[in-house]
Amino acid sequence: MATKQKKKNPIKKYTKKDGSTAYMFKAYLGIDPVTGKEVHTTRRGFSSSKKAKLALSRLKLDYEENGLQKDKKETFRQVYELWLETYKTTVKEVTFIKTEIKFKKWILPVYGDLRIKEVTVKRAQQIANAWAKETDQYKVLHSTAKRIFEYAINLGMLQYNPLAHIMMPKRPKKATNSDVVKVYSKEQLKTLFTYVDSLKPNYSNDYNKTLLRFLFYSGCRISEALALNWTDIDFEDNNVLINKTLSQTKHGYKISDPKTDKSAATIALDAETISLLKKWQINQRKYMLSLGITEPTMIFCGIYKQMITHHAIYARMLTITDKCSIPFLGLHVTRHTHASLLLDAGASMKEVQDRLRHAKISMTMDTYGHLSKETKDKTIEKLVAHLNS
Repeated sequence: MATKQKKKNPIKKYTKKDGSTAYMFKAYLGIDPVTGKEVHTTRRGFSSSKKAKLALSRLKLDYEENGLQKDKKETFRQVYELWLETYKTTVKEVTFIKTEIKFKKWILPVYGDLRIKEVTVKRAQQIANAWAKETDQYKVLHSTAKRIFEYAINLGMLQYNPLAHIMMPKRPKKATNSDVVKVYSKEQLKTLFTYVDSLKPNYSNDYNKTLLRFLFYSGCRISEALALNWTDIDFEDNNVLINKTLSQTKHGYKISDPKTDKSAATIALDAETISLLKKWQINQRKYMLSLGITEPTMIFCGIYKQMITHHAIYARMLTITDKCSIPFLGLHVTRHTHASLLLDAGASMKEVQDRLRHAKISMTMDTYGHLSKETKDKTIEKLVAHLNS
């Protein structure tokens, strides 16, 4: 005959730091209807076993009666953490990292401890107004926070989204040209290449010269260039296949899919850039072979075949521009200058969009529309000068 298993007593006696005794319990209450996780709790400090048992009974009864209403007490942070688990599986790691930074720096400090059901339109308006005074990114922050409330609606915790009912404030525009992309003139570009061409041949100098030529004349993003393999270059048809990018993760850098579907494409290269790449392929192997290293696969890796990151190229560009006395305009200056040269050469905005692989032409227009106007103005000036000659 089977013996009946003795039920485990959740009440435990323990000794406090002052030497006195007290009672505690660890209990399983059930499954949280919002998170789907088991709910466990611990209570300490009861003077007798009887009082601990009474408290445990009351706690279980309260959870059974009010457990389904627990979402009334859920904070923004708790809903955010649940949302984050799923969101992480839907985006690239670099996007996830950037989103997480927005929450930690801006959103959680103001929304985190608020109960999700108690956030009012008035409170959301105050937060949006405060953000508008502090950062240009206030609209992005608002729409990002808004997603948590939409998620709470999907969970059945809310009936409406309070953030959807605010009046978006306007941030006064500063009288600067900081939003206008900066590019190098043809003279500055010649100065840059004259300097790098004059440097003593070695791995670092040859690397810099080839990379800069490739970036300025292809319009590729720096992250795309740093991910390239030699097999991506077609030396017969003079083009390069862009189908990956160097992305930052929590655990370092890795090669991942391109920024967007439109980013993946084959780009034509000019004859001089192809010639320089051929020369670099030969010299790269020679430099590496002198160290006993063979068969490099990446075009723009270090001499030990290690991955080179954006930060290293940023530092090199700072040094190079300082040495040749031209302003340092960031790493995106190569892509922006490429667009400027295309427009100067008479390319249409649609052609620039295709070359830069923008998903929408509106993105190209917003970024380079002012360059197009400058090009048109110069064209008229050339016409007038010709007629007056």
